[in-house]
Amino acid sequence: MDGEVTTEQARELLDALVEGGGMKHIDTPLALRLIPLADEVGRTDLALDLMNRAEAAAADDVEKGWVRLEQLRRDGSDIDTVLEIATEMEIHEKGARLAAAALHHAALLHHAKDSWEEAHALVNRSLRLRQQTGDEEGRSYGLAVRASCERAMELMTQAIETQMERLGVLERLDDQEGIMETLADLAHLHATVGEVDLASDHLNRSLELAKDMRDLSGQLVAAWGLADVSEIAEDWSNAMLHLSDVVHAFMAVGLPAPEQVRERIKALTDLADRA
Repeated sequence: MDGEVTTEQARELLDALVEGGGMKHIDTPLALRLIPLADEVGRTDLALDLMNRAEAAAADDVEKGWVRLEQLRRDGSDIDTVLEIATEMEIHEKGARLAAAALHHAALLHHAKDSWEEAHALVNRSLRLRQQTGDEEGRSYGLAVRASCERAMELMTQAIETQMERLGVLERLDDQEGIMETLADLAHLHATVGEVDLASDHLNRSLELAKDMRDLSGQLVAAWGLADVSEIAEDWSNAMLHLSDVVHAFMAVGLPAPEQVRERIKALTDLADRA
């Protein structure tokens, strides 16, 4: 995608920032933003230096709290300690964004343990804070977690409402990739509750976005879902058409289509022959 930074560009950027004693001019927020970049390019030594710089440069309790949260993320988080940060920052004048991030992280830790109710409660607390601070990007992440919890708890109507709310946030952010993925998720939820026409509408919109972005994985997900919808209606030929379009999309860029697509087309051909 346009605008992405290559690994080599990332390395050059990091070197330019820290060479010649530049580390001493990096403040805590910048250090914390650079740490994931250093990790991504395999500079674990630099990530550690940046972590130390973030801690040394922290100007107040909030910045110190961000450093603590990052350390917990990196070292293996203890949920109670993460929640301590959230509790402290919820009552701090400038701590709302940090409290929201800590609550979100604690929710993810519960989510990883399949503790859906605990994760749901914590992400709701995080979302309330993000609403107050106008953090739309943070809300998009939080709503995704909430919808996942609701789906796991088989609260499908609530999951649909949450994903619709997320879709609105992503549209305001003009996050085309997020919109594409959320439409596919919404389609699956609608299909689960028997709302096949709505599922089809969402999948068609997701597919068009994937084509516009030349996102092969997005095209595959949407086409696979449309094939599912067609199979429900026993429309084997239309199901095959959706999957064949994906095969052609892969061929157009010189890549082989995933084997499961070809296998499914063959299975659909057999069904059509027997129909």
